[in-house]
Amino acid sequence: MNLPIRLFTGATLLEYVLVWLTAAAFLIGAVLNASGHPQIRASFVRLGFPFWWCWVTSALEVVTALLLITAGTRYIGVGLGILIMLTAIASIVRIRNYRELPPPMLFLLLLIAAGLGSHA
Repeated sequence: MNLPIRLFTGATLLEYVLVWLTAAAFLIGAVLNASGHPQIRASFVRLGFPFWWCWVTSALEVVTALLLITAGTRYIGVGLGILIMLTAIASIVRIRNYRELPPPMLFLLLLIAAGLGSHA
């Protein structure tokens, strides 16, 4: 099958699974943020962002997922995802609401694991 964009190639099964799992996690996060549910918007405001920042974050998460699965751009996706997650972690620590740390920490660990593979 000839696709116009080559998807993640030349990797071990573990790398393949990690990258797709990470991309799926970012897509799920993007969908949740894009929903703009009042609780989602309120959580962004609590973290010090404007209410509409959930849609910006959602777009960045979609871009991250696409970069992760597109051949040759995985490290760019890992870098963008790490920036997103470090911003989330810093915002959570700033307001001392440590109960919200597990999701971005898990995303960060997934990104690190996906980025450790030898094939970009």
